[in-house]
Amino acid sequence: MRIELPQAFTIAHERAVADYLADRIGGRAAWAMAFAAFDLLDNAILVTDTGQVAFRALYREVVDLPLADAYIYDLLTLNDVRHESPPLWARYARRVVQEVTQRGWRSPNILETRLLLAYLLYWWGAFARGYALEAEVFRDLARSSLMFVAHDLRDRQQRFSPSDLTILGMAGDIKTSVYFVQAATPLAHDFYIVRLTVQEQAHTLVALLQPRAWKQINGDTISGDLAALPRHFSVPIAITHRGHRLILLDYNEWKRRVLRRQGGIE
Repeated sequence: MRIELPQAFTIAHERAVADYLADRIGGRAAWAMAFAAFDLLDNAILVTDTGQVAFRALYREVVDLPLADAYIYDLLTLNDVRHESPPLWARYARRVVQEVTQRGWRSPNILETRLLLAYLLYWWGAFARGYALEAEVFRDLARSSLMFVAHDLRDRQQRFSPSDLTILGMAGDIKTSVYFVQAATPLAHDFYIVRLTVQEQAHTLVALLQPRAWKQINGDTISGDLAALPRHFSVPIAITHRGHRLILLDYNEWKRRVLRRQGGIE
């Protein structure tokens, strides 16, 4: 057994993966390096006596197909998604570790095998946390009496739909970080509901709107950037980030404005 790494995968990428496994990544630059490392590992190859397969295909075989639907089912039965989902996705992550170990893909003599395990756990964590946030937001929007249409998380095909939800005829997406802003050109959706880390509050939710979406709910803005959010938490901020012009405002303030536009009661 051996692992062939992409030529572009460097020692810096390997360190970023190790830091991810040790839960010691801190700062935007470190996370950017980790994101890049796991993207590159899509094309890493596990070579065994029976053949060779890319890491991305292994993820589908070992993680996605056997675990994804079951996890979504369990997720939607939770009473408190925000607090109960981390132990749930961690329980599934342990099943991934067990499967990799049983298949003989963890070897202390082949250091690269830790990259395979890290890759599978990273993408599982991204999947599990992403859909947990979607489930939480969908429930909150329904409780808040907003009118919206969401894709069905229980349907595998709908999970790959172009957008997560539609409000006021606008297509929206739900994200666990702002990394997508620097990775996507152009941005595909009218608005985004995003979890940010603001003043060490990791569960701060904000809305990021394209100018065309902002016109739907209207209002004044001030100029600023992502760092301005703690100082102007409920005031919409017009920002330019990675070349994208966006309106940023607090999630609850966004909900109030949408409700007003829909004719609801604030």
